Amino acid sequence: MSSPAYAVYNRTVRFSLIVIVALSFNVSFVQFLLQFNTSLQHNRQQLEMFAQQMDAQIEPVLQFAQAVQARGQLGMQMAVTDENQLSLLSLTTLDVVLHELYLPNQAVDPELQMLLQLQPYFDIAPASITPLKNLFYISEQSFAYNGQHKWSDYVVEHLVQWLQRNQRSENGYDRNPVFYKDFILEQAAMSVPFYVNERKIGRFVLALELAPLLATLEKNNPDRYFLLLDQAGNVIASSTFINGDNLQQYQLQIQRLTGTPWSLALIDKRGSLFYAGMGRFVLHWLSYAGVLLVLAWLLARRYKRKIMGPLQRLSTHIDRLNNGQAGVRRVPEGWQDVFERVSQLKTDDKQNTD
Repeated sequence: MSSPAYAVYNRTVRFSLIVIVALSFNVSFVQFLLQFNTSLQHNRQQLEMFAQQMDAQIEPVLQFAQAVQARGQLGMQMAVTDENQLSLLSLTTLDVVLHELYLPNQAVDPELQMLLQLQPYFDIAPASITPLKNLFYISEQSFAYNGQHKWSDYVVEHLVQWLQRNQRSENGYDRNPVFYKDFILEQAAMSVPFYVNERKIGRFVLALELAPLLATLEKNNPDRYFLLLDQAGNVIASSTFINGDNLQQYQLQIQRLTGTPWSLALIDKRGSLFYAGMGRFVLHWLSYAGVLLVLAWLLARRYKRKIMGPLQRLSTHIDRLNNGQAGVRRVPEGWQDVFERVSQLKTDDKQNTD
């Protein structure tokens, strides 16, 4: 006769497979969420640390600008030295002219006097601070000064173009520094307005080369790209060439810098945290499901050998006894007592019938 135990066994096996798949999926998904949250927190902490490093590199520039501004105000009041000429770039004719400090029957121009006092700052600017590459002074009297006797034609051309692009971008009453993402030779700029007695007489423009700072961060963290973004999300500088056109294909992690209106952005070269986490999620799911399936297979195999097999032999034994035949010869281990009782019941039933 057919044993219903096999039907129950088969349903149990199918139910176990469903439970194993669902259980391994839930465990893997919970682990994925926990790891994803941990990765986000870790990356956020690292990004804050990288932003602090950038702030530490840019802070000396801000302090230098304040020192130049303070020294310039003092220089407006100090007496001139033995120098009597300054090399100035005229922003109207674009010619470099030597301007005499001492003219007959005329007072010395206090603005030129101030620039003469600031000459050491123009000399040490490129060598003293890493991101600071040059220092310019743009006067409201339409001349520029860079502390040198000669001007490069390339610098003059791009300086004039930059002034034309940004001549109206600064508020005449704002005394805070203004930052520009593009200046000369792929440099950014910080413009510091210079006031004397509540009157703006010019501005100091500090040329900043920021890409080497980001390249250093990438060198120490080779699995990441680093970018500087302005308030509009435009790329100011990057450790690897990435422009605004292909920026949308990356997942950015952004941290605002404290000393400037810019932000530091991080791109993981290994790809999105979500997709990387999904890969680990599938791997963990398959691993957990594989282990549980092997365990379930071993248990099912043992159950089939120790329970289902003897039950099938017992069913065959009963069928033979019903047909007047001898029972099975080979009795499974541990089932002798059951088989003997079945045989005895059959014998007693036959004797009662007779």
